[in-house]
Amino acid sequence: MNHTNSARDDRAWLVRSLTTLVMLPLLFMDFVSIGLSPMATDSCGPDHCSQALNNALMAAPILWLTAVVLLIVSWVLPSRTRFSAARTTTAVLSLGAGLLTFAVLANLPNG
Repeated sequence: MNHTNSARDDRAWLVRSLTTLVMLPLLFMDFVSIGLSPMATDSCGPDHCSQALNNALMAAPILWLTAVVLLIVSWVLPSRTRFSAARTTTAVLSLGAGLLTFAVLANLPNG
Protein backbone atom coordinates (compact mmCIF):
# COMPACT_ATOMS: atom_id res chain seq x y z
CA MET A 1 0.00 0.00 0.00
CA ASN A 2 1.34 3.40 -0.96
CA HIS A 3 1.14 5.66 2.10
CA THR A 4 2.09 8.82 0.22
CA ASN A 5 -1.22 8.87 -1.63
CA SER A 6 -3.21 8.42 1.57
CA ALA A 7 -1.28 11.11 3.47
CA ARG A 8 -3.09 14.25 4.52
CA ASP A 9 -2.55 17.18 2.17
CA ASP A 10 -1.82 20.23 4.33
CA ARG A 11 -2.33 22.59 1.37
CA ALA A 12 -5.70 21.16 0.32
CA TRP A 13 -7.48 24.25 1.61
CA LEU A 14 -5.46 26.62 -0.59
CA VAL A 15 -7.02 26.01 -4.02
CA ARG A 16 -10.49 25.57 -2.55
CA SER A 17 -10.26 28.78 -0.54
CA LEU A 18 -8.91 30.88 -3.40
CA THR A 19 -11.57 29.54 -5.75
CA THR A 20 -14.29 30.21 -3.19
CA LEU A 21 -13.09 33.79 -2.68
CA VAL A 22 -13.39 34.40 -6.41
CA MET A 23 -16.54 32.34 -6.94
CA LEU A 24 -18.82 33.77 -4.24
CA PRO A 25 -18.99 37.29 -5.72
CA LEU A 26 -19.14 35.84 -9.25
CA LEU A 27 -21.95 33.45 -8.34
CA PHE A 28 -23.85 36.28 -6.68
CA MET A 29 -23.52 38.50 -9.77
CA ASP A 30 -24.57 35.59 -11.97
CA PHE A 31 -27.56 34.87 -9.73
CA VAL A 32 -28.75 38.48 -9.87
CA SER A 33 -28.24 38.55 -13.64
CA ILE A 34 -30.23 35.33 -14.04
CA GLY A 35 -33.03 36.94 -12.06
CA LEU A 36 -33.00 40.03 -14.27
CA SER A 37 -32.46 38.23 -17.57
CA PRO A 38 -36.16 37.57 -18.34
CA MET A 39 -36.40 41.32 -18.98
CA ALA A 40 -34.49 40.59 -22.19
CA THR A 41 -37.75 39.19 -23.53
CA ASP A 42 -39.69 42.43 -22.92
CA SER A 43 -39.32 43.65 -26.50
CA CYS A 44 -40.38 40.39 -28.16
CA GLY A 45 -42.57 38.73 -25.58
CA PRO A 46 -41.61 35.32 -24.22
CA ASP A 47 -43.40 33.45 -27.03
CA HIS A 48 -41.94 35.38 -29.97
CA CYS A 49 -38.26 35.68 -29.03
CA SER A 50 -35.46 34.19 -31.06
CA GLN A 51 -34.40 30.63 -30.37
CA ALA A 52 -30.87 31.86 -29.57
CA LEU A 53 -32.20 34.12 -26.79
CA ASN A 54 -34.39 31.36 -25.37
CA ASN A 55 -31.46 28.92 -25.43
CA ALA A 56 -29.21 31.40 -23.63
CA LEU A 57 -31.86 32.05 -20.99
CA MET A 58 -32.25 28.30 -20.44
CA ALA A 59 -28.50 27.60 -20.38
CA ALA A 60 -27.53 30.26 -17.83
CA PRO A 61 -29.25 28.72 -14.77
CA ILE A 62 -27.93 25.27 -15.69
CA LEU A 63 -24.38 26.61 -15.96
CA TRP A 64 -24.80 28.48 -12.66
CA LEU A 65 -26.00 25.36 -10.87
CA THR A 66 -23.13 23.38 -12.38
CA ALA A 67 -20.66 25.94 -11.01
CA VAL A 68 -22.21 25.70 -7.53
CA VAL A 69 -22.17 21.89 -7.53
CA LEU A 70 -18.55 21.75 -8.70
CA LEU A 71 -17.50 24.21 -5.99
CA ILE A 72 -19.23 22.10 -3.36
CA VAL A 73 -17.61 18.93 -4.72
CA SER A 74 -14.18 20.55 -4.46
CA TRP A 75 -14.83 21.07 -0.73
CA VAL A 76 -16.34 17.63 -0.16
CA LEU A 77 -13.39 15.75 -1.65
CA PRO A 78 -11.09 14.43 1.11
CA SER A 79 -7.95 16.35 2.03
CA ARG A 80 -5.66 13.54 0.94
CA THR A 81 -2.86 13.91 -1.56
CA ARG A 82 -4.42 11.36 -3.92
CA PHE A 83 -7.43 13.67 -4.37
CA SER A 84 -5.30 16.73 -5.09
CA ALA A 85 -5.84 16.60 -8.85
CA ALA A 86 -9.58 16.04 -8.47
CA ARG A 87 -9.91 18.97 -6.04
CA THR A 88 -7.99 21.27 -8.37
CA THR A 89 -9.93 20.10 -11.43
CA THR A 90 -13.34 20.62 -9.84
CA ALA A 91 -12.30 24.04 -8.53
CA VAL A 92 -11.07 25.14 -11.96
CA LEU A 93 -14.15 23.72 -13.71
CA SER A 94 -16.34 25.55 -11.20
CA LEU A 95 -14.60 28.81 -12.02
CA GLY A 96 -14.96 28.09 -15.73
CA ALA A 97 -18.69 27.39 -15.40
CA GLY A 98 -19.16 30.58 -13.38
CA LEU A 99 -17.31 32.66 -15.95
CA LEU A 100 -19.20 31.00 -18.79
CA THR A 101 -22.49 31.84 -17.07
CA PHE A 102 -21.38 35.46 -16.85
CA ALA A 103 -20.35 35.45 -20.52
CA VAL A 104 -23.68 33.99 -21.65
CA LEU A 105 -25.64 36.58 -19.66
CA ALA A 106 -23.43 39.48 -20.74
CA ASN A 107 -23.85 38.59 -24.41
CA LEU A 108 -27.52 37.74 -24.70
CA PRO A 109 -28.61 37.75 -28.35
CA ASN A 110 -31.27 40.16 -29.51
CA GLY A 111 -34.84 38.95 -29.15
